[in-house]
Amino acid sequence: MPRVKSIKQLLEVALFIFSLTLFLTVAEAAKSIDTGTSQEWANIDGFRSAKFGFNESAVLKAVKKDFKIKGKGVSRVVNSNEKTITLSINVKDLLAGSGSSKVFYILGYKSKKLIHVNVIWGRSVEKKPKAEKVVSTANQLRNYFAQKRYRKNGFALNAQLGEGTILVFQGKDQKGRAARLLLNNPKNKDGKVGDNIALTLSYIEKPENPDVFRIKDGDF
Repeated sequence: MPRVKSIKQLLEVALFIFSLTLFLTVAEAAKSIDTGTSQEWANIDGFRSAKFGFNESAVLKAVKKDFKIKGKGVSRVVNSNEKTITLSINVKDLLAGSGSSKVFYILGYKSKKLIHVNVIWGRSVEKKPKAEKVVSTANQLRNYFAQKRYRKNGFALNAQLGEGTILVFQGKDQKGRAARLLLNNPKNKDGKVGDNIALTLSYIEKPENPDVFRIKDGDF
């Protein structure tokens, strides 16, 4: 069985909610216009063998198939706010030379099925991440995603969201499922950058309507 991790690690997956709201911060153009460098549409259906709609058992089987990880190698936490379940693993070199990363598989509140995947490199994973390696990974992934075709609304390449935060890539396929790549490189107290650099890749089934717990009108 997956083991339960600490509250500190639970806070790491708070990136989930932040990633959902990013689609509201990027200016949207007409929905009838598509974009991308290819006529072939992107198909965003999960991460590797783990597909959206998989239940917990199926996700665990996919993790075992993809990474040969099972049992104590998988952490399991329940988010007290969204009532979602998160299964997480540590992986080395998802891309050649990309270093250590964490993968978070998030299962919905009502469905208990896979709705969201986060892959994180940098400060949340390593105490002293190498900025050049993280930026190189970001560039490689951006170029990879940009080869496909996406909806116009919500599409972004290298969009500056704030000081030290770049939306490297964001795109939705024909079904509205999204891929998002966010680079966060805040300055340290001495004004230098790099020590706290972090890269988050997200695959999201329903970016505008996630399966998370909400208090309904009239409940209070």
